[in-house]
Amino acid sequence: MTLKRIAPVFLATMLALTACNSGGDEAAPGEAPQADAAPEEDTIPAEELSGLLEYHRGTRGVFLTFHDVEDGTQRSLIDLTDLALAETGGMGIEAFWDRFAFSPDFRFAAYEHDGGLRFGELNAQTYSYDWTGVVEPQESTTFSGGAIEYLSPQFSPDGSQLWFEEQHENREEEDSRIFSVDVTDPKGEPEHQGDAPRDVGTIHEVDSRVLSGQGTWRGPDNVYTITEDNQLEVLERVNDEETGLDYFIGDTTGVVPWSFVEGAPGQFFGPIGFDRSTFTELHSLSVSDDGTVSDDGIDLEATGNSISRVWADKEHDRLILLAGSSYFAYAPGSDDEPVALFDDLTYEGRPEGTVQTEVLGVYPVHNG
Repeated sequence: MTLKRIAPVFLATMLALTACNSGGDEAAPGEAPQADAAPEEDTIPAEELSGLLEYHRGTRGVFLTFHDVEDGTQRSLIDLTDLALAETGGMGIEAFWDRFAFSPDFRFAAYEHDGGLRFGELNAQTYSYDWTGVVEPQESTTFSGGAIEYLSPQFSPDGSQLWFEEQHENREEEDSRIFSVDVTDPKGEPEHQGDAPRDVGTIHEVDSRVLSGQGTWRGPDNVYTITEDNQLEVLERVNDEETGLDYFIGDTTGVVPWSFVEGAPGQFFGPIGFDRSTFTELHSLSVSDDGTVSDDGIDLEATGNSISRVWADKEHDRLILLAGSSYFAYAPGSDDEPVALFDDLTYEGRPEGTVQTEVLGVYPVHNG
């Protein structure tokens, strides 16, 4: 694996800071020199990277906007265009959400491109990701295996590693290898973490697609996840013929929903017989010891309205519902109706030329 480096832009800044600090006041006779105060870390406030997350792609670029869950106002706009620059030349751009991966604090990002992974770091001054290099195979092709690609990126739960699938073009019957690199040294030798079925998906791809109106797209048969102690786990797809419920399951991770959502740990909610469109009944679901998901009955019946999306707001133990163009908050198990929050997301400067937007979920404030 090699990493193509982009000329660093922070060197001149560091030199300028050094020059400015070299002329500081000297200590008075008999006094110990005063240590300079440590500079504050140059980061975007965590609150600005939380809330309802919406993805935008279009002719002018690729962006994220974070919105306050209570009133829909924009908290921040993050530019992804530098990472996906080669894909943003016109209406036919292919910069789809599932080709991106972000560290839990959004400091780092990766993007699938041309067999490699474009790697970037969030710039707190410009609110954009600076493309810093490409993580790519040492060899782009082999005699027997054909072209080699790095796919399905995702970051470890602690944000310290970038993981990805290595796929060989001519080895369709073989499992893929899963590798990782350290985010502080992405040009280092990748570490083999284990194997997974070819075309394996990622947890973040599943999380963002839950109840998303994804049409006839079935999704992956397997996904891989990274446990809290940075171990590989491959989850298998389960489809319950009786209820139509779709999910993934693993020994350590447990159940990861595809056609329903998880509220509080162990509490699941969703429609039965979801047709990838809208629904009027939200069911409470339970999981048995062997991982079987079953229907416990109707938790909410939307009379005179239809629900199209549901997201878990785990910070506030509630669900956020989208019905029509309006957003509602609902406390599961409550006898009260969902409470209206706002009608539409609002923007301080909405990206121009957008051809697709998609709300990806409610992201809590990341506290490190």
